[in-house]
Amino acid sequence: MTELAGPLVGNNGKVVAQNLVPPKLKDREAFHVKRARLGLRGKLGNKLNYFVLGEFAPNNMAYDPFGGRARAVALDHFSITANHIPGARIRAGLFKNPGSEEIFQGIALFDYIDFTDFSARENLERFVTGVRSPAASAQGNIGTPVTKAYGFSAARDWGVQVFDSFKQNNWDLSYAVKVGRGEAISTTDDNKFHPELYLYGSAEYGLPGGRGPRKNGVKLYAWRQQGKRDFASDPTGTSYKRTRQGIGFKAVGKLFGSKYKHRLSGELMQASGVIFLAPAGSVPGGQLQMALGDGNKALGWYLDYGFHLDKHWQFDVRYDKDKLLYKTSADINPGNEREITGLTLGINYHFTPKLRLTANYTHRKAKLPVDYAGLAALTQDVRTTVANLDDRVALQLTWIY
Repeated sequence: MTELAGPLVGNNGKVVAQNLVPPKLKDREAFHVKRARLGLRGKLGNKLNYFVLGEFAPNNMAYDPFGGRARAVALDHFSITANHIPGARIRAGLFKNPGSEEIFQGIALFDYIDFTDFSARENLERFVTGVRSPAASAQGNIGTPVTKAYGFSAARDWGVQVFDSFKQNNWDLSYAVKVGRGEAISTTDDNKFHPELYLYGSAEYGLPGGRGPRKNGVKLYAWRQQGKRDFASDPTGTSYKRTRQGIGFKAVGKLFGSKYKHRLSGELMQASGVIFLAPAGSVPGGQLQMALGDGNKALGWYLDYGFHLDKHWQFDVRYDKDKLLYKTSADINPGNEREITGLTLGINYHFTPKLRLTANYTHRKAKLPVDYAGLAALTQDVRTTVANLDDRVALQLTWIY
């Protein structure tokens, strides 16, 4: 690691949070039980379905992000679905939000171990009572900055959703409209409740082969999430607009006239307002930074390709980029912009349809595109810090029963 010489000398170039294994963020290498879920699914009569799922693993659902374990068991899913109205199924409770494909799809269908940087940073939300302003900005701190979040979204929310899908010849059209709390899934404090709106639509053309969630086809989709965020320690009581949106495609099947199964997908995503940066200072223990105004924006995208040699062997490659704070409001120093890229090479070996071993290697790179105006020492130190972003190697066994 490169030593720092300026105002960030305490960081010592070693505290890039992405270099540490979550949720403890203390070790660079660890054996970790990432998910351990047990649930119950069934019917109540002919028109009602229920689903209850608990998370036992030590991850950000059970931990306070950047803090310690807060609960032994976290609710992952707790919902009931009514199927009485043709074309408008109704679901109420805690469940996944319609949104980005890489998060919205079930873990059994996710081909990699980790999400892209944009989704992990901006779509998976950490909830705090007060935040630190980004470095060298005029925004000022909002409330009392904290070193840990009090809750996590896990791409889920308590709410009510109307949704369904429709077959039109070889097309499968689907939609979802959800109204949620826009709050951490484990908190019971609704004193500052703001409705959160989730919108989703997709059109998929069926191709021969596959079945159920693994059916072959070409899918186009779009999604949007919008709400407001309060900070409990902010004496002004200001609410800040938060928007996430994206468009994407996914093609699965014997593409290009091949006898083999291929997968090709991509997604373009944007975040506006309440942009999460990183802890400032040592990790853990650094104050969490956010750029709050709606004029602060981040842009993320990825391209993904998979080749299925047979029913056992699968080879994957994904390139992703996160343009963090590529646009900033007048009170945020543009030197806080970052460009973070990742190239992931993956192998999946499917012992059975419900048991697989996944190996991923991700080459990661971060850079500071814009200098901090008039702050040469800060610019150099931050460049040294982000240059210490390491590559990542991960091995995961997934068993679904």
